[in-house]
Amino acid sequence: MAEGIFKNLIGRKIFVQSAGVFDTLEIDGFTVKVCNEINVKLSKHRVRSVKEMEKEGGFIGSFDLIIPLTKESSEEAYKYSTYSNVMIEDWIVDEPIKNENDINQTLCSYRMTRDIIFDKINERFKGYF
Repeated sequence: MAEGIFKNLIGRKIFVQSAGVFDTLEIDGFTVKVCNEINVKLSKHRVRSVKEMEKEGGFIGSFDLIIPLTKESSEEAYKYSTYSNVMIEDWIVDEPIKNENDINQTLCSYRMTRDIIFDKINERFKGYF
């Protein structure tokens, strides 16, 4: 969500790349749906983990800023950036809640997470767009 929203708001003025803590094979369908609602297209987004990014030659210390959105990703960011000068700015956001019995409640939870991320990006980087 965060990478897609960021790129939609700011374009190519700032290089942004998201990486998760876990090796997830594909993007969540609810994420794609709620992002489509705000014209953020994620259907072709490639999910990657921090470990995968490092295997492909990426190094957390080569970034200027890391913004972890979960406690787990914050711990990983601090662990991987021990010997670098990268700034870390924690934006801990609650994960959306899936309710298998109520799709509308699930979508509301995903929309709330999307909107929190959108607002944080908008507030933090408003001078860039």
